Amino acid sequence: MIEITHRWGLAKRGTWEEKGEEITLPAVLGWGEDRVGPFRISRSFFDEVEVDIPATFSYPEYIGGALVEAKGHGDVIQTVFDQEPDPDIEIYVIGNAPELVGRADLLVDKINNIRKKIAPHKLVYAPGVAAPQNLALLVYMGIDIFDTLYCEYMASHGAELSNWMGFPGDPSINERKLREELGLVRKAIEYGRIRELVESRVSAEPWMVEALRRLDERYDLVSPGVPVDGGPIYACTRGSLSRPDIVRFQKRLSERYIPPERDVLLLLPCSSSKPYFNSRTHRIIRDSMKGTDWTRVHEVILTSPMGAVPRELELFYPAQNYDIPVSHRWFEDEKKMIVEAVDKMISKGGYTDVVSHLPANMDYIPEHLDCFDTTHGDHPTDEGALGRLNDRLMELVGRYRGDVKRYLKENVTCLARFQFGPGADALLDGSIVKGRYPNYRIMCEGTQRGMIVSQRGMIALTIDGGEILNDEGIYQVEIDDFRPKGTVFAVGVKDAYEHIHPGDECVLSNEGKLKGVGKAVMSGPEMMRAERGGAVEVRHYV
Repeated sequence: MIEITHRWGLAKRGTWEEKGEEITLPAVLGWGEDRVGPFRISRSFFDEVEVDIPATFSYPEYIGGALVEAKGHGDVIQTVFDQEPDPDIEIYVIGNAPELVGRADLLVDKINNIRKKIAPHKLVYAPGVAAPQNLALLVYMGIDIFDTLYCEYMASHGAELSNWMGFPGDPSINERKLREELGLVRKAIEYGRIRELVESRVSAEPWMVEALRRLDERYDLVSPGVPVDGGPIYACTRGSLSRPDIVRFQKRLSERYIPPERDVLLLLPCSSSKPYFNSRTHRIIRDSMKGTDWTRVHEVILTSPMGAVPRELELFYPAQNYDIPVSHRWFEDEKKMIVEAVDKMISKGGYTDVVSHLPANMDYIPEHLDCFDTTHGDHPTDEGALGRLNDRLMELVGRYRGDVKRYLKENVTCLARFQFGPGADALLDGSIVKGRYPNYRIMCEGTQRGMIVSQRGMIALTIDGGEILNDEGIYQVEIDDFRPKGTVFAVGVKDAYEHIHPGDECVLSNEGKLKGVGKAVMSGPEMMRAERGGAVEVRHYV
């Protein structure tokens, strides 16, 4: 029996219970019958020893066919060579794993072919490949169970392993180093930092960098298990540009987001302090705009690795969570990403004018766009730059403040669309937005439909808000007919909206009737296929 307690993408932490033994995942099994308890590994593919984990072997990639497909199938565990995974199995052994490690294209293809055909909570075992330097990557790629065989093989050659690379030395420490790395990987998954750990490890070998890049191209495979909320993230490498949580933000901006109806697009720089509105730079800039009709101005912050962050989305993960090294120099791929984001924003918005209030190191933006540059090479908080910004906005939008209620409602509508997709506008129908930024409340005739929670940057639903989304048929989790309290477990889920990610707000219903609202713990596809574990943490129930 498998129960997953923490997840980030394909990486999972949890337990596997078999024959009365509970194994913590991810797991490293020891070599030899006396060291793995009930899990025995045969020493040869052709051994007749009775095993629980089937014997396996490594063969050249060009060999295949009936020989490798004939072996390795049991009631609980299947060794997968080129055959289709059996959906009823709990653990899938990559039968030729040692041949694939070091060949990133083949390894990523193999994992992709297995993972896309099995339930998200099912386990994958790669024998004979785990080392301290590659363990984090392999777990991130979706492998859950390993062994000490590679460490012992390298020890027989006198190699001392570390989480960087191996050197001649003391081989007796290899297994200890592997298990120390295992403990770190488990913590990284629990605290949502596995991606940073992987990025810090892959530079040890070129094939690992290639494997991470190739896996990032499989966004649809990795993204469902990546939460939509979380703690700080450090985007410290070029590879951070393709993190699935950052790519998801950009995709939603392109596919779901519709800019508010504003006359002027104002392009602003990012800040080291997050969220941006708390930074000294942004407070000074916004203070300089107070004498103008700022309700007709759409503020968009340009940054790497996010691209473009509209002011109304600055709290949404990971916009308020990321931190980057600042060199005041831009790589060409960063420039391209930001320029494309601005072009997309302009194409979707109905702006009459664009104003650039960006520092000198972002001069590629006003050079690319037909816009008015207010900094002229000065720092955005310099007196001259602020004066030119104020003068230009006075010309474009005037002195007197416009309809603030309309401004707030448009901003929250944009957030609702970004969070829930098409149909979410209904949350704001007939409503007004009250409260002080950022803790706005969506109110309709004295009833609250939802509230922006600043720590998560998302709209938290009430029962009234849940009724609206339930009627729209979005972010639904269909459950059995019971009163949901505390936690709804996967066993009680009958169906789930496929675009739900861990951390998403969702509505619980039974045959069209609302039963409650809460926060998803699993993705929608995992809810439908998992046998154990919490699926939704219930906030309100009917």
